[in-house]
Amino acid sequence: MFNPIHSGGEPAVRLEAVIGDLDPIVALLSLIHITGDRQLLHRYGPLLEGTEDQKRAAFVNLGSREHKQADPAVVAEIRAMLAQEMARSPEPLMREPDPALFRDMLKLALGQELPEASIEPARHHGGFVTDTRVHKPEVAPPADFNVLVIGGGMHGINAAVKLKQAGFSYTVLESRHEIGGTWSVNRYPGAAVDTPSVQYSYSFDPNPSWTKFYPMKDEFLQYLERVADKHRIRPHVHLNTTMQSADWDEARQLWIVKAIRDGEAVTYEANAVILSVGVLSRPRWPDVRGRDRFNGPVLHSAAWDEDVDLTGKRVVIVGTGCSGVQLTRAISEFAGHVTTVQRQPDYIIPNPQALAPVPELERLAMERIPYVTQWKRMQSLASQMMDMRGMMGFDKEWNEKTGGFGPLNDAVTKMSLDYLKSHFPDDPEMVRKLTPPYPLYAKRPILDCGYYDALKRPNVDLIEGQLAGFEEDAVILADGTRIECDAVVLATGFHLDWYSNMHFAGRDGRTLKETFTPYPYAYEGITVPGFPNLFITHGPNCNLTANAAVIGEQQVHYIVELLQTMIDEDIAAVEPDVEATRAYNDWTQEKLLDTAWYRKGSAHGYYRHDDSGRIVIATPRHNSTVWHAMRQPEMEHFVLTYRPNVEKRAPRPMSLLSI
Repeated sequence: MFNPIHSGGEPAVRLEAVIGDLDPIVALLSLIHITGDRQLLHRYGPLLEGTEDQKRAAFVNLGSREHKQADPAVVAEIRAMLAQEMARSPEPLMREPDPALFRDMLKLALGQELPEASIEPARHHGGFVTDTRVHKPEVAPPADFNVLVIGGGMHGINAAVKLKQAGFSYTVLESRHEIGGTWSVNRYPGAAVDTPSVQYSYSFDPNPSWTKFYPMKDEFLQYLERVADKHRIRPHVHLNTTMQSADWDEARQLWIVKAIRDGEAVTYEANAVILSVGVLSRPRWPDVRGRDRFNGPVLHSAAWDEDVDLTGKRVVIVGTGCSGVQLTRAISEFAGHVTTVQRQPDYIIPNPQALAPVPELERLAMERIPYVTQWKRMQSLASQMMDMRGMMGFDKEWNEKTGGFGPLNDAVTKMSLDYLKSHFPDDPEMVRKLTPPYPLYAKRPILDCGYYDALKRPNVDLIEGQLAGFEEDAVILADGTRIECDAVVLATGFHLDWYSNMHFAGRDGRTLKETFTPYPYAYEGITVPGFPNLFITHGPNCNLTANAAVIGEQQVHYIVELLQTMIDEDIAAVEPDVEATRAYNDWTQEKLLDTAWYRKGSAHGYYRHDDSGRIVIATPRHNSTVWHAMRQPEMEHFVLTYRPNVEKRAPRPMSLLSI
């Protein structure tokens, strides 16, 4: 039920102001949803194509073509009709446009056509589809088929919601005192989402009420908590519960999981386990001498002590990745002096919305007018629906002609470096310090959160170097530089250890740690040979160019499809075929050779495995290609163990399923 903007005694002038501020293209699309009248698109769409409104709405580069101004009379007519329909009833008659209509609406919204393979992914990612199931259930999951989700972060909550909707019995184990994963752990000053909030959220539960385009940590954690409350998954979440071991019981075709819950030993039995703890969860503390000699606090961005007050202190921040730049900006506002130690510069991408609030009228439109949130989400996701491989791909012909990496990569590199020079026009030394010596995307680029402005503050210094040790009142860099300070903040990232600190023993007792030595691998980034009914979200080689929320939803969908197939076909255990897994990973590594991730030059970063040199985080596939691969498992690529002497289970009502 949509909350009409005129309810609650809000005056008509308020409705008029909100609609008057709304992009006419989004207003038209919303009007089509409300009325169900597809003729409106054919009548008004051509009058808005190629306009400045379309250019602004799309957030994509439409080239050098000139853009006309929309006819004010046409815009006024669209807005008047929307106001009239909102006053009558804001309940939409059309919730899910058919693919043909959606394609035309999408073209108007984005200012260009998407590839055909991206249309259905866009419909789903935009939040226009409610029933995402491909495999239509034949029977409801039996009550004694238990799924254990390990991790209560963004992917774990996603899994819990979808398991509940699909009728599965499930339990979520979360080691902390609250859900939220990364957004519970990261408590450092300035911690914020660096992907637009309208897209870094669940397509099945978008939030129209973000206060910032890029929310701070607390606001995003509150969003995850609201999703958990709305879908009533909390009774299934066991907090303060740390997994100790997981062993596959071949005779019973079950996982036996031992854990410590509130200080007491507990054992869980599960038909399937979904591992959703993430691979970037264990803080990396530099192995340097003398840390115990330092008289002040030594903090890590991923293990923050909120009782420490840095006001007026001399603070050294080690690291200039995503957390480091956020910390530099935030701490420089109240510390006496900040010295940021940079081992290697990063590409900074201009981002005028980074700290900006969502304007009130825009927020009200998303809250009260049907499908405004979804279309703004779709516009924000536009680049991810296109083929972004050109951004990372090495173009040999281009390189021979220009010496560059590739046309799109070079264009964004130039934009980043021009932005850097615009901030320090009279400081060539600072420009030199901040210019990366490697191709864009060899490391994850950083959206500017005010970092360059912070570096210009009189109480901030940027020093090139690497931490080597501590003294009582100072840190020592590798070149011998001594920096006196009262506190040290380590923004030195995480161990990319691929669950090596977790005991998972599959068939024949072989552990996941042993299997992932010398490097991690999986089939489709989710399943591993020898580990039946174990599913990993955000596993090896599944990372897209941006937005973990998107890949998380795709993977959870795939897992639920596979689980339902097991139920319908009386399959006790499923694991990927060894040859299918090898072929998938060989193809993946071959395609990654001509990317910035592999041709990384001198870049430090977590995309590449330290020991083997393989790319273990990223996938070379386009988002839409991954989406199609995730729609339904190819069962011929799995080894199946059927339930012996199948006995009829007590039927459960299909009404338990909401998807």
